[in-house]
Amino acid sequence: MQSTLIGLTLLAAISVGAPGQTVTPGEVQTFKDWTVGCDNGFICQAVSLMDETAPMDGLEVVLSRSASQTAAVAINIDGDDLKAGKYRVVIDGRLALSGTASADDGVVKVNGVDALRLGRAMAKGRQMTLTDSLGKEIGTVSLAGASAALRYIDAQQNRVGTKAAIVAVGNKMRGGKSVNIPVITARKIAPNDVLPDTAAIVALSESSPCADDRFGSTQDTVYSLGSGPDGARALVLLNCGAGAYNYSSGIYTARRNETGKWTFEPAKFDYGATGFDNESSIPVLVNADWDAANQTLSSYSKGRGIGDCGSSESYVWDGAGFRLTAASFMGECRGSTDWIPTWRANVRLTD
Repeated sequence: MQSTLIGLTLLAAISVGAPGQTVTPGEVQTFKDWTVGCDNGFICQAVSLMDETAPMDGLEVVLSRSASQTAAVAINIDGDDLKAGKYRVVIDGRLALSGTASADDGVVKVNGVDALRLGRAMAKGRQMTLTDSLGKEIGTVSLAGASAALRYIDAQQNRVGTKAAIVAVGNKMRGGKSVNIPVITARKIAPNDVLPDTAAIVALSESSPCADDRFGSTQDTVYSLGSGPDGARALVLLNCGAGAYNYSSGIYTARRNETGKWTFEPAKFDYGATGFDNESSIPVLVNADWDAANQTLSSYSKGRGIGDCGSSESYVWDGAGFRLTAASFMGECRGSTDWIPTWRANVRLTD
């Protein structure tokens, strides 16, 4: 079974008028017990999925590879009970890899030639098991769908038919891709203490489409976006309701004119700010957070409390709107906390 998901958000995406180049995050696809995707720079990642009836009982395996011709395969095998010392990786009863695990994080990290060999063995197998130095089983992972997921990486990175492919191996010498990652240039802002007062924020909240979704105690936050030629600017995160582990914020920007009056408008995003529906008049982010030092606004939407599915995005303020700099996605709520990156951009802040 294969399914395809757009790798940015679980909800319908809207774009509210920010300038900039077209943003097209990568897609995420699921093949049986594996999900896979690549970002716009064709860095690809395949992630194992756990049993739906016991989503936290098993290993988590992540295979990743960059797009360049010489890029090596890297595989992380995460077993919570793995201690420092010898380990063995067994596929369908046959030893596929052995080595020594470090004491830091309970993760077996395989790189280079060993990772390529292990990836090829995974593509041919049905089940992989990790054991410790005493032969105790740490966990297992299903390899159903691994072959299709790794073949997808080969295709996306133009390695089909090459000696460096994981699954689609051939005699060609060349492969990989050369890509240009977008660069966003933005002027550094100098935050100040000129902010809308409480009365202005209350008036905004009462007239906002969020008004009917605000309940109980609410908290709105306001941050300085410095000053421009037309006066002081501010960012407003307006409470738009909350659930068990997600809270929503309506995102506004504000300007202060020469008389000291503030005006508010929905913030502009080049991609991905989700509203209440496709006709939403304001952008809404989930679990939004503002980092003034990097002038970055982030969003983190969990599909459920344990955080094994959802989407995350980061945006930089460029003086006119918010530009997407990073996005990741996991559409399957099956135990994996390694969400797949689907978009990246480099940011250059200038004085």
